[in-house]
Amino acid sequence: MSDAAVGSRPDLVAFIESMPVVDLLGIRLVDLSPGHAAYELPIKPEITFDGRVVQGGIVGTLADFAGVTAVMAALEEGWFSSTVDFQVQNVAPATGDRLVAVGKAVRSGKRVGLSRVEVYAVTGDERTLCATALTTSVPVAPLADG
Repeated sequence: MSDAAVGSRPDLVAFIESMPVVDLLGIRLVDLSPGHAAYELPIKPEITFDGRVVQGGIVGTLADFAGVTAVMAALEEGWFSSTVDFQVQNVAPATGDRLVAVGKAVRSGKRVGLSRVEVYAVTGDERTLCATALTTSVPVAPLADG
């Protein structure tokens, strides 16, 4: 991820990049600004159910990352958020070169975070909406020093 995209939350980028599942799936944070996050996921046979179409749980995972990260990006430095629920509606097959998930915070408060997400299947320059999602999360305050 470029330094320009990190914005004022390098702590958040470090937190995300430290997650083992990010490496396992090949998820990449590509854009981050207050209340907004975007991720890419290269499509490879290992994450499909037939060598071509990405399995729905993986699409949901990518949507969860984008949505909850968008909420966290709207919080003050040191604050994080933990998923309590997400709903995914698949609207087209998740096929192509890669998936791109774009999350936008709807509500990012000290008690609850809500976001909406669009997941696109991308082939070359063409992108097709393949899923929409809503995420709900609970913000987590920074740990006190000492």
